[in-house]
Amino acid sequence: MRRTPPPSRRAPPPRRAPRALSAAAAAALARLERLLADWDGVERTTTFGHPTFRVAGAAFAVLDRYQQHDCLWLKVPPQERDARLATPGWFAAPYDPRQTALCVRLDAIDWRRIRPLLRISYALVGGADRRAPPR
Repeated sequence: MRRTPPPSRRAPPPRRAPRALSAAAAAALARLERLLADWDGVERTTTFGHPTFRVAGAAFAVLDRYQQHDCLWLKVPPQERDARLATPGWFAAPYDPRQTALCVRLDAIDWRRIRPLLRISYALVGGADRRAPPR
């Protein structure tokens, strides 16, 4: 019987190549990069091939694609979940067993009002950006 090596000796999981972005997703990524550029501790990375914004090691915004739609994945407070789901364009994140995040289709985002939603998601994972605007 072959034993599994301890975690320190295991090879890291293979990295997925970044997915090809549609024109709408590329534009959304550029907007998000501008919006989040001066927020403390934010890093942009790739998770499962998707552009991901993290703070303190935790994702708070991911450009994803579900149900043939480009979307933005965000953390959402439990008390706001039902109201968001009742809003056109919002849907439950399929890979979120704790039900702490939702997705909004990119074509349903009002970009003039996205900053407070990003701020909430950022705060929910431990971000404390002093330069972000008040809610």
